[in-house]
Amino acid sequence: MNRLTLSQGTRWLRGIAVGAATFFAAGAGAQTLQFATAFPESDFSSILVKRWTEGVTAETGGRIKFRIHWAGSLVGNKMVDGMRDGVVDAALSFTPYVSGEIVDLAPMDVPFSFPTEPKALGDFNRDALPILDAIYEKRGSRVVAVPPVLLPDPVTCRDRFVSSPEQWKGVKIRTAGRWQAETIRRWGGSPTVIPPGELYTALDRGTVDCTLMIYNGVLSLKLYEPAKFVTRNDHSIAAGSINVSNAVWNKLSEADRKVMLKVGADVAQWGIAEYSRIFGETLKRLADAGARFCVPDAKEFSRLVAAANDVFEKEITPKASADGKKLIELINRYRSQVVTRPTTGDTAVCPS
Repeated sequence: MNRLTLSQGTRWLRGIAVGAATFFAAGAGAQTLQFATAFPESDFSSILVKRWTEGVTAETGGRIKFRIHWAGSLVGNKMVDGMRDGVVDAALSFTPYVSGEIVDLAPMDVPFSFPTEPKALGDFNRDALPILDAIYEKRGSRVVAVPPVLLPDPVTCRDRFVSSPEQWKGVKIRTAGRWQAETIRRWGGSPTVIPPGELYTALDRGTVDCTLMIYNGVLSLKLYEPAKFVTRNDHSIAAGSINVSNAVWNKLSEADRKVMLKVGADVAQWGIAEYSRIFGETLKRLADAGARFCVPDAKEFSRLVAAANDVFEKEITPKASADGKKLIELINRYRSQVVTRPTTGDTAVCPS
């Protein structure tokens, strides 16, 4: 076996050192981020979450990966606090969980605030992203996407439709936060805040009679089992966004930030294209599972909208800061495009 000369040996050792340095530098740049969401993996929102996380991983050549914690298993519904405190790196965030404290997010949480028709919703979400980003940044995270993770929101009940002031009296109804609760009181119900993961049991035991919950949540959380009566006021409610903690965002290269935003825009566009199909499919699956539907008459619809507007104009608008006022201006710009009475699926008028 030939021996290495001193110069050959030196070059060989240097080659190993350079290769090792390259290997460990590449390894040092790799990271697995902890991602949290309140919904189970079967939910429509989770499809969009996976498209975003997988898209970022692919675009970064595997340097950025994600471990997704489904159904509130990491921090419950405290995603924003988790990102601020360093427990969560990224999350699917929802405004109702924090709008009681961050009043500038409250305009998104009043029923009938923004469009549910796909094209208008896509335009609205695109315009809302920089405003939401400015608001969330002050609380510890950055918004990288506002995809259409939320289908419209009906009222789903154990043993009744609620389609008149009389039928609303005394109804115990789950809401997701302060501003939805304010609206429910004006509709005539008694609001209770319950996390999504506890809602099935609450309906099953009669702790609550009804819930405000988006259609995809009614399906993925199987709420149609204890609660089959769906009153279709089908309003917008709450904003969902994919957020990355400030701590993570500040360490990312500009190139990786651009990747997250680009993939976010692509996912939002894909979601809008799929929105109508998923909505129709969700209604059919609920009907096949035994859910019953009806739509309040025009007079009742007008009453619900007027009560929601009262919360928006009297309770929230006076409290908003400059950021919140920008969001209110955006909402008012789109209000003429807000869809009220449903036109898809079973639209039978509710019994009196």
